[in-house]
Amino acid sequence: MGQLGGKDLRDFKNLPRTPIGSYIRKSIDARTPSLKDRPPPILEQYPALKLYNPKAWSDWLKFYVKNRLGPRHPFNYYRSADRGVYPLVGMTDGVVRLTLAGDWGTGTDEARRIGALMAGEIPDFTIHLGDIYFVGTLAEVNEHFLGVDNPHNDFTPCAWPLGEVGSFALAGNHEMYGLGDAFYELLLPSLGLWDPRIRQGAGFFCLENDHWRVVGLDTAYNSIGWPFIERFTTQNSRLEQKLVEWLRDDVGLGDRSDHRGIVLLSHHQYFSAFDEWYVNPAQQLAEFIDRPVLWFWGHEHRLALYGLHAFEGGIPAYGRCIGHGGMPVDRWPEGKRFRHPECAPTFADNRRFPNDEHLDVGYNGYALLAFEGPALRVDYKDITGAVVHSERWAVDATGALTLV
Repeated sequence: MGQLGGKDLRDFKNLPRTPIGSYIRKSIDARTPSLKDRPPPILEQYPALKLYNPKAWSDWLKFYVKNRLGPRHPFNYYRSADRGVYPLVGMTDGVVRLTLAGDWGTGTDEARRIGALMAGEIPDFTIHLGDIYFVGTLAEVNEHFLGVDNPHNDFTPCAWPLGEVGSFALAGNHEMYGLGDAFYELLLPSLGLWDPRIRQGAGFFCLENDHWRVVGLDTAYNSIGWPFIERFTTQNSRLEQKLVEWLRDDVGLGDRSDHRGIVLLSHHQYFSAFDEWYVNPAQQLAEFIDRPVLWFWGHEHRLALYGLHAFEGGIPAYGRCIGHGGMPVDRWPEGKRFRHPECAPTFADNRRFPNDEHLDVGYNGYALLAFEGPALRVDYKDITGAVVHSERWAVDATGALTLV
């Protein structure tokens, strides 16, 4: 039971970004790790061949009907006195250390290594930007995030590293493929500040001090459509009205006299050179925000940093894609034109990771944020623990951000 190692990257390679595709991949998921020192069995090399097994289709239908059909979990919002706004404080030396990772919930050996590196930073806070694979079920949240053994396979479960002060999580589209039930009922009650009375009550939150506000947004709740036909519909990832009201009434994000630096967190990207855009949240935020922000997101499985962009009535933002926590990391073919060349990245890690599965994938990694007064240092680290890129930001008395 769960003592042989983590899940294989190849089991997540080229995972379709649709509920149906994710459920199909779940139905042919391996039950035991492959041996790294020899070629994997033919069905592990070419998992699509498993679809010729009638049991795969019966399992797919069973999983899909059980977990995908029905209403989404009700949208949680804060009803307690804390209102989801917490102090951004550190345990020592006046520096607040926060580690971020996206698309980490795979249970792979790579995810486990990233988790260990994050824990080794001794962070005050850890935050997951969403996506627990394949479809965010109870068993997957337990196995891929909470470190609870799955008796139906031989993989070692993987536990999210916890911060010294607290830990939080955002939902990704894959959690919502399971209608959000496990995310809201199992995962959120396990997170929050390390005061048993203060649990994460909703899929959004704010951490703040005298100089900075870190605001986690839920872009996943509206990222799914109607079952079976969702492949042919476009999802807008709009922020729920309760979240918008929270931003206005509890966070006070529209207060023009508040000149703290703003760091936004979400699962879905605002913009991208490589993939589609989700501009609706940025357009909604324009009601509150009138200056550039630093925005971290996942969803795309790569590390890519962008200069200042604003699109279609949305807020101006310095985008930071860090969705390379545990999934196979996508590499962009050398010389290929970007899908959106108008927002080419200022930095992207496109190195090939020499993995024991001999896959053409990039380096997994995470981000370490260190807040010290009006200064913010961000180190982007890879699976070896090396700093791939580093930047330093400062916020001035007007709330303007400067890359120094």
